[in-house]
Amino acid sequence: MVAVYIGSHTCVQLLQNGHDVVILDNLCNSKRSVLPVIERLGGKHPTFVEGDIRNEALITEILHDHAIDTVIHFAGLKAVGESVARPLELL
Repeated sequence: MVAVYIGSHTCVQLLQNGHDVVILDNLCNSKRSVLPVIERLGGKHPTFVEGDIRNEALITEILHDHAIDTVIHFAGLKAVGESVARPLELL
């Protein structure tokens, strides 16, 4: 979720409004380098977990380790062409 436009802006707004943010991203179409920018603009450090939303054990671990009360799901490839070319990777 992190380095794509909508995800990063959402994180900044949530942090600016005092929320704790846990970011899960596999970095397939984003960059880790945006994390310091999110922290600087948001005024607070987000927790970052590198991983895949399809990894059920990882999701269970994240939910166990953090007091998560809301999930915003932005996972997906950013170009329609990628989604059409590799549809099974999106399941």
